Amino acid sequence: MDCGPYSCKPIRAFVEHPHVLLVDDCEITRKLIELLFTECACRVITSDGGVNALEYLGLGDDDQSLGEYNVCTPKMKMICIDYEMPRMNGYELLKKLKESPLMEDVPVAVMASDNDPTLVKKCIEAGAVMFISKPVKEVDVEKLKTLMK
Repeated sequence: MDCGPYSCKPIRAFVEHPHVLLVDDCEITRKLIELLFTECACRVITSDGGVNALEYLGLGDDDQSLGEYNVCTPKMKMICIDYEMPRMNGYELLKKLKESPLMEDVPVAVMASDNDPTLVKKCIEAGAVMFISKPVKEVDVEKLKTLMK
C-alpha cells in the first residue's frame, strides 16, 4: 500500500493500565502484591495505612478539600486493603470509602490472614466485592482485575 510520505504502520491504540490503590501496613506484603498487580498490567499506588490512603484520595479529616477529588490523583479502578492495620483497620477504611460519593462505586477488596466467616460476611455486607485470604496469589489478582470498573 502506498501511503505517500506517511508511514503505513498500524497505529496502536492507547491502552490505559488500571490504577489500583493497595493499602497494607506491611512493606513486604505491599511489595509482593504490587508485583502481582504489575504483572497483570496494573499501575499500583501503595499506602501504609488507612489514614494515609484517605489523605491520598482527598478524603482525610484534615484535608481542606474534603469530599473533592484531587485532579492529580488518578481514578482508581480497585482498592485493595488489609484488614489488620494499626490506627484504622480495613473495615473502618472500607466503611469510610463506601460513605464517600467519590469512592462509593470503586470496587474494594479486603485481605486478611484470618478467614473467619463472620469477618468475611461483615466486609461483604459493608460493600467489599471480594475477601481474600492471605497470602494473596496471582489467581486472586486475576479475579480482582475482572471486577474493576
